Amino acid sequence: MFRDRKPGNRWSLPGGHYNPLVADGVRWRDYELAADSALPGGVDDFTGEDWFDLPDRPPRLAECRPYGLPGGLAHPDPQVEQDLIRAVPSGSRFPDPRGTWIRLINGEGPADDPFRAGNAVDCALAVLSTWHGEPAAAAPRLPEYDRVGRPLLTGEDGGIARMERWVGQRFECAGQGRHAYPPIARRLVEAGHGAAAVLVVRWPGGGAHAWNAVNMSGEVIWVDAQRGHMAVEPPYTTVTGVFCVVVDRQGLPR
Repeated sequence: MFRDRKPGNRWSLPGGHYNPLVADGVRWRDYELAADSALPGGVDDFTGEDWFDLPDRPPRLAECRPYGLPGGLAHPDPQVEQDLIRAVPSGSRFPDPRGTWIRLINGEGPADDPFRAGNAVDCALAVLSTWHGEPAAAAPRLPEYDRVGRPLLTGEDGGIARMERWVGQRFECAGQGRHAYPPIARRLVEAGHGAAAVLVVRWPGGGAHAWNAVNMSGEVIWVDAQRGHMAVEPPYTTVTGVFCVVVDRQGLPR
């Protein structure tokens, strides 16, 4: 059962109350505090051209969403967008994913808004956009209901094709289960700081999920912005298929 939000009440970060164990005894907030103090503003020192500086860059995410269409998306809350911009100022490229911005991509999240439980495609694209200096909050699914009034929790219609058009690359099969992740990690490391991947995994019981991985200063960080999580190890190992697109910081396939 999803909780109804009271008028005028806006979701806020739970602060120190949300502090799960991430890896090797280190907790989430330890990473966040270190990231926020080490990289104030998240400014990157790369002097070459970024993917979003090039003529064939992807369109702004807000300009290519299926707003208002059945199976599509609703407009994101402007307050959610402002919260993200405060965490990652526009133009700040390759912000540390261990900071707070990952938890802001999907607004109040699936726990408080059922239509943020089926927007993984837009969350994955929002991560790429924010990663390259254009903060973009994910758009929720357009509210749709079944015959008895329950929210439909299905994903975006045509989401895979939209991701491929936006990134400019086709997804490739990377393998099955946890064995698919090490080659993806190697490709990200070889592509250098700023490289990123979009991953799609299939669940054993049916359905799929989209998420990301990025190369932050030589370390691969696995990111699920729909759920507001990051990890230093791939979190989803019991999957029947892994598909990916890997690009370097200039958007070239790797």
